[in-house]
Amino acid sequence: MSNQLKLGIFIIVGLFAIIASIFATGSFSLKRTYNIYVNFDNISGLTRKAKVKIAGVDIGVLRGVCLENSKAKLKLSINKKVALYKNACVRIVSVGIIGTKYIEVVPGDASESVLGEGDFIPPGNVQSMEGTLTNIANSVNKAMDNKTYGNMMENLADAICSLKDILDNIAAQNGQIAETINNFNRFSTDIVGVSADSKQSLSDTLLSIKDVVAKLDILVSRLCDGEGTIATLIRDKQMAKELKETVTSAKETVGTLRDTVLKADKLRLSWDCTGRYNAKDEKLRNDIGITIMPNDNKFYYVGVANVADYKSVTDQDEKQNINKLEALLGFRRKNSEIYGGVLRGKAGVGCGYSFFQPIYNSYKKLQVHANAFDFSRKAHGPQVDADIRIGVAKWLYAGVAVEDIFHKIAVTPYVKLKIDDKDLAAVLGIISVATVVSK
Repeated sequence: MSNQLKLGIFIIVGLFAIIASIFATGSFSLKRTYNIYVNFDNISGLTRKAKVKIAGVDIGVLRGVCLENSKAKLKLSINKKVALYKNACVRIVSVGIIGTKYIEVVPGDASESVLGEGDFIPPGNVQSMEGTLTNIANSVNKAMDNKTYGNMMENLADAICSLKDILDNIAAQNGQIAETINNFNRFSTDIVGVSADSKQSLSDTLLSIKDVVAKLDILVSRLCDGEGTIATLIRDKQMAKELKETVTSAKETVGTLRDTVLKADKLRLSWDCTGRYNAKDEKLRNDIGITIMPNDNKFYYVGVANVADYKSVTDQDEKQNINKLEALLGFRRKNSEIYGGVLRGKAGVGCGYSFFQPIYNSYKKLQVHANAFDFSRKAHGPQVDADIRIGVAKWLYAGVAVEDIFHKIAVTPYVKLKIDDKDLAAVLGIISVATVVSK
């Protein structure tokens, strides 16, 4: 069997295996759908392919986003079996501390006409964790910066002392109060129709009021004399200062937590799996790694090239090239990118270009790359590789690489699987928040 026939069989079997595994484990649907549209002033943090739900049940997915009249226009693909009505509305909802967002739909009243393909529905309120944290921080700032109530504790202490003076005056008139009560009792005996039980109840009530006033006088005296926890809090300036410092520290922590949540919410991660077949030495090699994008202009990549079982490789030269670390830092500008770090276990640099879509998109139809590494190789200079790849699907690429262009050229066809992992981004977000809270 010729090498070309082996190569063709390998590529076909590999594509079928990848497609079958993706359909078996991925979130794909063959249900019939229809599209509706909604405009929002701000969709910050809403990820591509966000779920569309009614009462927590998935009914569709976000298919596209574009800018129209300074607003974000969302294209929602809805299950054909789910009916939405003219008075339906849509809002963006955050779930959990890391702010994972989805689109919540209120279906409307069945007495209205049913929405069809291409119809618009009005937006509702956007409920986000970052908005809640911002409101908390603003409230704390307002409380801390309001100088009108800066001496609140001292004013409260003065008011209590004034109340004690008033109660002292009341106590000085106890004799007159008692005489007034006796006169009222004598007058009440002359009231026709008032029973003996009613008179006794009124007398008991007045005596209870007198007892409460006496106890309140004791409490106010203790406060003014500095006895008890409340009096200490009012009069102790050091304690008041420590309380203010505690509130200030809490405000700073809330601000840091808000920034951490916002960064974690924008984090994008993907698994990269590549299968390469070198026709020259008839060997299959695999690469696996993780790409981390904190924003559109920057990315990190960490992975292993030429993954293999070390014990199963007998050739000593081959052993030196398996399980090589790759760690890259890259920067992007719309259709181009440059990166550098460790390539196949050696220091290296590289660049890439996307012809039709921005380089930071999750899917590119056509792109090229060039890499140079192993600069310490004396005999033949650094190894230079170049490749071109085509996007078969949003998660699958097929391409051809030319390896070691200036020494021993090897043409290597390959397939590359790229899968976004929102759960891994959520885990990193939780770790970041836990780190902030523990400080």
